[in-house]
This record gives sequence, structure tokens and C-alpha cells, in this order.
Amino acid sequence: MNQQSTLSLKERLKKDDQAFLETGCLFGLEHLEQKEQDPGTYEALWHILSNLCNTGWATGCKVSSSPIASEGGDALWALHLPTGEAVCVSRGITAHPGLLADMIKGFINLGYEEHPGFHQGDIFENNDPHYGGIHGPDFDMAMPIFYGDELVAWASAVSHVSDCGAVVPGSIGFMNPDCFSDGLCVSMEKVGEDDRFYPWYEMRVRSRTRTPDWVMGDARGRVAGCITIRERLMEVIDKYGLDVFRSVTREFVEDSRRYAVGRVRTQTVPGRIRKSQFKDLAMKGKRVLLNKQNIDCLFNLPMELEVRADASVHISLRGASGTVPFGQNISPTALKSGLLNGYSHIVGFDMFNSGPTAAWEIEKPPNGSWANPFERDFTASSGVAWAPAVMWMSSLYEVFGRLYQTRGFVEEMAAGAGTTMTAEFSGISQNGVYVAGSTLEQASNGSPARGFADGENSAWCIYTPNADFGNAEITELFYPVLYLGRNIEPDSSGYGRFRGGLGHTAVWMVHGTSGIDYQCGCAGMRSKIVANHGMYGAYPAWPDRPSYAHDTDVQQRIDKQLPLVHERGDPEAPDISAIEARDLQEAAIAPFVTPEPLQNHDLIVHPISGAQSMGDPIDRDPEAVCEDLERGWTRPHIAEEIHGVITQENAEGALEVDQQASQEKRAQIRDARTSRAIPFQDWWRDERKRVLERENMDPAVLEMWRSSMTLTPDYGDELRAFWRLPDDFEF
Repeated sequence: MNQQSTLSLKERLKKDDQAFLETGCLFGLEHLEQKEQDPGTYEALWHILSNLCNTGWATGCKVSSSPIASEGGDALWALHLPTGEAVCVSRGITAHPGLLADMIKGFINLGYEEHPGFHQGDIFENNDPHYGGIHGPDFDMAMPIFYGDELVAWASAVSHVSDCGAVVPGSIGFMNPDCFSDGLCVSMEKVGEDDRFYPWYEMRVRSRTRTPDWVMGDARGRVAGCITIRERLMEVIDKYGLDVFRSVTREFVEDSRRYAVGRVRTQTVPGRIRKSQFKDLAMKGKRVLLNKQNIDCLFNLPMELEVRADASVHISLRGASGTVPFGQNISPTALKSGLLNGYSHIVGFDMFNSGPTAAWEIEKPPNGSWANPFERDFTASSGVAWAPAVMWMSSLYEVFGRLYQTRGFVEEMAAGAGTTMTAEFSGISQNGVYVAGSTLEQASNGSPARGFADGENSAWCIYTPNADFGNAEITELFYPVLYLGRNIEPDSSGYGRFRGGLGHTAVWMVHGTSGIDYQCGCAGMRSKIVANHGMYGAYPAWPDRPSYAHDTDVQQRIDKQLPLVHERGDPEAPDISAIEARDLQEAAIAPFVTPEPLQNHDLIVHPISGAQSMGDPIDRDPEAVCEDLERGWTRPHIAEEIHGVITQENAEGALEVDQQASQEKRAQIRDARTSRAIPFQDWWRDERKRVLERENMDPAVLEMWRSSMTLTPDYGDELRAFWRLPDDFEF
């Protein structure tokens, strides 16, 4: 009998914690014996188990019925130790392994091993943010896996469902005013056994969601993927033996911890680094649900990271601003899981699992902040808790990038991520049935600029690095829209020596419906402010601005074979302006739900942000600027005014760089900068006066600083000290 199996799972958790404290190694594994004795089998088993998870993903997505999972793959499956630690993970929404691991640990710590017990075929689930969930539409599931009579692992899954019954249709509940409007709630429950859901679980789904067939289809997809993992795992254990499986899976987790710690030790420097980041939510004067929501909000998203001498990492959100009356508050547990996602991108793993979290010390966020709402405001909504979290995580790129640059690892640097403006439709489909849900366009931002190269266009997203915006033709089967275009969005990544990957634009024509709402949602976007994390002199990307036209002349234009709208065109003069419409919004202030349902032949132009750039834009290779012009990825006046590149047509009609004129133009730009420059002391003195007088400060700005300073008093003291403000100064 294995010694571990004689202990309860709760006892094993305590024993593992003590072993880590005593040895600094997870599970007390000071030596990776399986890896040292048989590295070939060790490596083979890692790939076998990883592929097993990806097979679960492929099976689960095919069984799922909503376009979010079945077409966009916005789901994930994972394999865990009996005590919950994630061992390996499928492709998909990689922000969830930490959340799934903590959920399983939660089941153990709540005493579920004794009652109701863990058995083969049991199905456990949670989507409740009060108990570690991220937001209602992300249903987290776990199933125990037994080999004989011994619980040897867990299979887990998460899928982002199309509708969870929130007060506003769909899966991006940014408008939810409180947790009571967040929809169907599954709070750390056993929801099935013998590989089947309880009938009352399905009854609840059918009673409390708008698209129950899709939601239940996704639920069965989660189960199908977990069963696939379980069945394939039995074959692996039969072949390699249970003792080898037990040992190697624990070693994988410790090995991943060592890899991440090694990267931090060799490629960064000890010390403290801080990054400010801000996010707005512009809702004043819009269609809201409660009077208290008729406000604009501004979030303070501070990151303080300290690399210690032992390569452990301390992370703080000191100064985080207060909760908001919208669905954009997140629990510390969910935030930690999201952090693992960002950490995996910028630190990287040979083996992506729970290991690196053991080297973190995450300071509890300020009580009552957007990052820790429930102790002070239990009713706070988390309808789309990702919104501030992914923007906060984006600071990791600059923080670690600067540390890497300090040690000379320029190739490891990356600028910040793109923003996430979502598109959801709700109404009667072309098939005469009610639909609600998201397209996956937002999952294909550009990737960040690197320290040596441009980012990739429309190929990456901070929460889904294997981006997939799905096939247009499949989206048209689910929703009453026709694609008139999908195009790379010029200049959507800001400007720098190396530009971030560009985003793209989707152009939809409403078709075959008696009316649908277009919800332009916020899952991490900016509308009235710009990003501030383009690195080393880069200019940030502009705010997110969609367009739509309601009650249009498009039918007449089709009849007369006149041009339609196929792209956004120049964002300063969008192509949609050529359309005649009763309600024409060329650059709408997002997020919003359309004031009234859209009708057939109405148009939507939905841009997807590029990621951030790096370096001074006048240091960009002129030939790269010329190539961007040829491809339509930048505009002529940007090439000249921002990059200082002058081009001309050659005899063959192709563009080429005028080197002499470009050198002169760049010299002019540098001279203009010098003429505008003022000493820092003068700037500080003028700015201090504005701060003292609260000059032109919007109520959202005042409330943000007021709550930050109240929730974290020593942060307030630092602000006062920097600006030499009176001790009793408040915003």
C-alpha cells in the first residue's frame, strides 16, 4: 500500500505544505528520481499526458454545442494530482489551471472526501466567484479518477458558456449591478454521478438560462473530455505502472517550479519594480440597469513586483481602487489563477502546471478593492471579472521585460497585450429561435512587440495564446449576421521601433432576423483613455471604438449594386460614414448595448485591438515602414508624421524609401521634440499645482484616487510625499 494513500487528502495537503516549508521543494522532492534515473521515459510520459489533455480538449469541443466552445475552442481540460495541483493542461483558455487546482483543493478542504465522498464517475462543479470562480459563464468542473480503489488523479475542465442567465443576455456581464444579477450559480456542488448529470441540474439550466441547449451541450462536452482523459489515463497507468505514474506526476509539478525559479534567478535581477496601469469604464448617459450605474468609472491597476535573493517573487496590488457597480470585480483566488496565465507567457515553462505558484507570495489585495471585493461588499458583481484582471496582468510584460533587458536578455522582452472589446448578439436567429452569445473575434488580438521584432497580427490573446476567432461561415450559422469583411486593422498596435501585432476588423450585416441586440462589451478595454504600456518610447494604441448603422439604406445600395462597407477604412474617416442611416455611430464610446434592436441590413464594424509596441517610432527601419505601407498596415500620414519616413513611387510604380528626405524628416521630429522639452522640475512644479487644485479632474478620476488612498493608507502617504501635498490632502 502506498504510504500517501493511507492518509486522507486533507492530511496529504497539510503534509505537503510542511514538506515544502522544510525543504523548499514541492512534496519534499529534493531529487527528481524518475527524471534522473530514466529521463527518456520521464520526457515521454510528459508528452503522453499533455497529448491526453489535448485529446480531451478536441473531444470536449466537438461534443459541445455552442459556437464559443465548438468553433472557437474557448475551453480547457487538465489533469491534476489527487491533492489538486495541475500536472498538465490542454490548449485553450490557459488562465484557468490555477482556478481548477484551487477548486479541487477547495472540495478537499471543505471535507467532501468524507461527505458526499469521491467516487468514479462523480461530477463536481463551481462557477461562483464567492468560492473561487472567475465569473458566472465560466463553468469549472472536476471528476475524480480512480485506479482500482485508489483516487490517483482528477480530470478537470472549464468552458465559457454562451449565456448563464445573467440580467443581460450573453456571457460578458459587464452591466450586472450586483451578484444577484450574475445568473445561474453553482456553488461548489456535486452535480452528477456515474458520468451523468443529476436531472435537477439540467432542470436548473433549462429554467435559468436563455440558451439551455447550448449550455447543456457544453456541459456534456466538459464531461466527455474528462471521460476521455480518464480512459486514456487507465491505458497509461497499465503500461507504465501506478508507482511510476504517482512519482512522475509529482515530479512534473516540482520540475516546473524549478524551471520558473531558474529563469527568474538567471535572467532577472533582485529588487523591486513597479508599474502603473489604468482602465476606464465609460457608462454615464448610457442604457444602464440601475441609477447608481449612470457613472463613468476609472480603475487603478497597480503592480509592485519584488524579486528576492532566493528568486522567489512577491507581488502586490497596493493602491488598487475600490469596487464598481458593474460586473468588473474579481476575487483574489481568481486573480491568482489569471496571474499564472500571464506568468506562463513572460516567464515561460517547459511544463505548464501549478509548480511556479509555489514560488510566489501574493499580498492580499486591499479589502474592498476591485481585486478583493467580497469581505467589504459581498454583493459585488463579477459578471466579467476578467476585464480589469487581464489589463493588470499585462503589466507583467513590461515589468519582466525591463528586468530581462537589465541582464541583456533582449530577445525575452515583450510589450503589453492588446485590449479586449467583445461582440455579443441576442435575439431571434435566422432559424427563428432565440440565441445569445459571443463571437470569438476578440480572442485574436495581435501579439506584443518583442525586443527584436514585430508582434504577430491577429494571432494571439492574453488569455488564449492559441488564438482562434473561428470560421466566419460557422458563425453565420449560429447568429443572424453575414460577414462583409475581415481585415487587418492598420495602425491598431500603436507605433514603435517594433510594432505590436495588428488587430483586425469584423464587418457584419444583420440578416434574417426580426431584431437582435448588439452588445459591445468590455472584457478588458479602454474607451476614453489610452494604454500606457508601450515600452521604451513607443506610442500606445488608441482607445477601442466600434461603429454601427441602424435603419440603413443598405438594401437600396444592394439593389443598385452600389459599394457596401467591407472594412473600417481610415479610423479618422470610417468607411461606414458613406451609409445613410437613422442612427449612425462612426466611433461609438464603448461599451454599450444598442439603444434598440438592430434590423436586417443594419451594419456593425467591430475592431479588435492590436498589442503594444516597443521603442521610439523614428527608430523603426524605414524599409519596414515602407513594407507596411505597401500592405496597407499603416497610413501615409502616419509613416511621415510619426515614423519620419518619406516614400515615393519608383519607375515600376512600387513604393521606395527616400533615404535623404527621411533622414531630414527625422531630424526635424527630433528638433521639434527638443523645442517642446522642459526640465522635469518645471513639469513637476506645474503638475503639482494642478493636483493641488484638482484641475479638470473628472469625478471618475477623483473617486479612483480617493478610494485607492483610503483602502491603502500607506499608498496614499506615498502619493502625498511625491507631490509634497498636505498631510490631510484628499481627492
